[in-house]
Amino acid sequence: MKNISKPLLWFISSFIIFHIILMLMWGKHNVYWQLYTGIMLIAAISYVFYQRDIASKRLLTSIGIGMIAGIVLVLVQTIFSLMTKDLTYLSLIKQLSRTGVYFKWQMLITLLFVMPCHELYLRAILHKELDVRLKHTWQSIVICAIVSSTFFIYLDRWWIVAFIFVCQLVLGVSYAYTRRIATTTVAQIVAVVILLIFNG
Repeated sequence: MKNISKPLLWFISSFIIFHIILMLMWGKHNVYWQLYTGIMLIAAISYVFYQRDIASKRLLTSIGIGMIAGIVLVLVQTIFSLMTKDLTYLSLIKQLSRTGVYFKWQMLITLLFVMPCHELYLRAILHKELDVRLKHTWQSIVICAIVSSTFFIYLDRWWIVAFIFVCQLVLGVSYAYTRRIATTTVAQIVAVVILLIFNG
């Protein structure tokens, strides 16, 4: 326990608590969005442990890489939609409505608050701690992708879990390059906006 830093201890304990909450509510898909949003807002406490890497790239570089990563995410969604109907744009929208997203303001909250909180929680603590403890960057990327995708197993849609896992691999690579949470946040927002423009 002495080797476990306070940020990592916070991550492990909160991760377990969050999963217990989601497990207790397993099957209540219509309230998943509310649960997940609340959990990520609590996870924003991770900001206390957040310190920008001194060697990180400039903000414009981070935004640029984020936009490229966002386009890659759209390509990933397109490829998955060819593999299964569960991940077409319309199917994803239907899945969102099943989880409790009925209004545009809910999507706005997701874009502006929930996604950044998720990235802050995942990258500011876990990814950073793993980079210190593991020899290879790809190990941190894969572990973070697995951890992130576990939050979605309660939707009982394994294609979505697989999709989130691959998307998190893309986000992990982009973060490893810039060392900024802004990169992964911009990537997700860009991906959602592109999908809305071409399918809305």
